[in-house]
Amino acid sequence: MVVSLEHLMCYHDDGYDFLLQTATRNESWVHHFTSEVKVTSMEWKNVFSPVRRKFKATPSAGKVILIVFWEAQGLLLRNFLEVGTINATRYYDNLTISKEAVRKK
Repeated sequence: MVVSLEHLMCYHDDGYDFLLQTATRNESWVHHFTSEVKVTSMEWKNVFSPVRRKFKATPSAGKVILIVFWEAQGLLLRNFLEVGTINATRYYDNLTISKEAVRKK
């Protein structure tokens, strides 16, 4: 609450210039899958071939964490973290990468 109040005070003092100096981030799970089109599942068969049963595929083959950093002028960085243990070390590494992206911008 204290930080939010400080930001509101800075915005009151500097207006739009304060927003131009602000960067933010968000993260979300992104599910991905490979869809099978009819052509890829076709086989050559003769009239007497047995009917092959298809098992229902799971809708998601995997997921990653998408972390996005942006500012008023646009995207600064997007980073995909493979699924695994998300611990302090992985967050620190990601913040280090984002810090370099902000510095380059």
